Amino acid sequence: MKTESIRQRKIADEIKKKVSQIIDRKLKDPRKGFITITNVKISGDMRIASIYYSSLGDEEQRKDSKKALESAQNFIRSELAPYLKMRFVPELRFFYDDTLDYSQHIEDLIRQIHSDEDKNKNER
Repeated sequence: MKTESIRQRKIADEIKKKVSQIIDRKLKDPRKGFITITNVKISGDMRIASIYYSSLGDEEQRKDSKKALESAQNFIRSELAPYLKMRFVPELRFFYDDTLDYSQHIEDLIRQIHSDEDKNKNER
C-alpha cells in the first residue's frame, strides 16, 4: 500500500474542511439531516476524493442523507472548485463511515459483559 504524499494530505484536509462548510451552510436539501465529514482520502492521481461521513439518526435517516449527498455531488463539486488550487476538481464519492456505530457496538458489548459479571457476583 502506497503512503499518502504531503500534497495529497493537504488537499484532502482542505476538501474535508470546505465540503463540511458547503454541506452545513449551502446545501438546502431537507433530506441531509445532520452530517459530519469524518475523513477524506484522495487518489494518487488526485482525480477521486473519497469522502467519509457519519449522520445522526436511524437507518432511514442515513439513507436520506446518502441520497441528499449523491444528488448534490455536482453542486458540492462546483462550490468546492474556487477553493482548490488545482487544474481540475476531483470526482467526489461519498461513503458512510460506520466507525462510530462499530465503536458504540463494542462499548455496548463491554457494558453487557460487566453487567453479567455483576449479576454473577451478586448471585454468589
